[in-house]
Amino acid sequence: TIPSPASYCSLPVFQADDSLSCVAGLSAVLRQIVRCSEASNHHLLGFRKACLVSCAETSVWTKFCEIELIASCKKIMNDEYNNVEEGILPLEMARLESHMSLPIRVHNVGKLKDRSHKYAEGPHFLLTDLVLALPVHIMLNTIGFHNCSLIPLILAWYLEVAEKQNYMQSLSLLQWEQFERWKSQTCANWILPTVVKQSLYKRDPTRYKPRNKIYTQQVEIEDSMNRLENVDLIEYTEGPSWEEEWADDLPIPEVPSKRLIRKRHQLANLAAAAISITSEGDTLVDFCSGSGHLGIILAHCLPKCTVILLDNKEKSLDRARQRLKSLNLYNVYVIQTNLDYFIGTFQVGVSLHACGVASDLVIHKCLQNKANFVVCPCCYGGIQENHIISYPQSQEYMNAGLTQRGYIVLGHCADQAGSDQGEKGMRAVDSDRCLLARNRGYYVTLSKLIPHNCTTRNNIIIGVKPKQQLIVT
Repeated sequence: TIPSPASYCSLPVFQADDSLSCVAGLSAVLRQIVRCSEASNHHLLGFRKACLVSCAETSVWTKFCEIELIASCKKIMNDEYNNVEEGILPLEMARLESHMSLPIRVHNVGKLKDRSHKYAEGPHFLLTDLVLALPVHIMLNTIGFHNCSLIPLILAWYLEVAEKQNYMQSLSLLQWEQFERWKSQTCANWILPTVVKQSLYKRDPTRYKPRNKIYTQQVEIEDSMNRLENVDLIEYTEGPSWEEEWADDLPIPEVPSKRLIRKRHQLANLAAAAISITSEGDTLVDFCSGSGHLGIILAHCLPKCTVILLDNKEKSLDRARQRLKSLNLYNVYVIQTNLDYFIGTFQVGVSLHACGVASDLVIHKCLQNKANFVVCPCCYGGIQENHIISYPQSQEYMNAGLTQRGYIVLGHCADQAGSDQGEKGMRAVDSDRCLLARNRGYYVTLSKLIPHNCTTRNNIIIGVKPKQQLIVT
């Protein structure tokens, strides 16, 4: 049986000795293993120990190494790759070959600007090379080394890793299947897909630019608003209030003094809302928790509940662990992972200023678990379609003819902080979120933080799961 908190995550998972924290996700787990190993291995983390430090949700490079290349390799292993008969090599091989042909990216570029890609990220052997080597090894052996004239840079890198870093010795411990379907192909059949010559460190150029002014043209804002004229937007109601003064033993958020009062107000509003929909023994998840300000307060106020701090940033959670230790709170788990890798069961989800689409991912995770939720959204202009969510989300908005582009316009409108138009944009976007949950049977309210000026992103959405129907026998 996998112990908590590792049991809350999909594998691979690294559980710390304290039995209160864990790390999930391939890159994050490997980084943690290196961090906990002998100092002689720490060079694998690269300059400032930043190799693969960014999560796959925000880094194109991490996403390629951790998800896309491995997914392509799995298709080959499971005989699900559909371009064998056409003789087309996997697109990810072409992308990696293109990446290897570009100038290296290093901090001391003046000294190394003429160096080529000896390894995946430049002249030094890093954790990235270990992550890439296995799927590349499988692909090269599957198509046959005699076809590698199409990908000379990958082959040169692979031989460097295999021969000079003793990688073949480790690979000899694995058992390999035969891929007859691929071995029937001849060298003349293979084609390398054409890809844009672009570094895998950079964002997809086809992705919309959040700061592009086209999304804040007044005519488009008015068009999006007009399409919602016949939709009953959610009315603001009064939310739960914090009924007590900030007690002396209540954890104080670690923020600059000029922000402290406003931060206290934000935390008090969300804590009051979360406590009002929590029952004894519940598990609460503070999504995108950062250093755990909100989750730590909830753990203090709800000693008979379990609180999970969930974030993908190492340094933020390191600070959270230090605070938990100094406060002697033991009803808290700390999990470093993406939302995708969190598979635990919980009863209440909370998030304070999860950026852009992250607020929607939190709501979807709560709906999926039939959990209550308290969400204070942020960065409305950062909303973008992804593999989980498409916009608009509610049937009412779709029926009104609002397109995804029109919805993103509303998001940028909502970022006009402090203006009447910005307030209308916030209400429009958050009404869509409320309607989505309401259509799932939730009781949903939309409120304002008190006082309103504690932050310009002061909307708070509270969702209470539908009550279970009584079964009459």
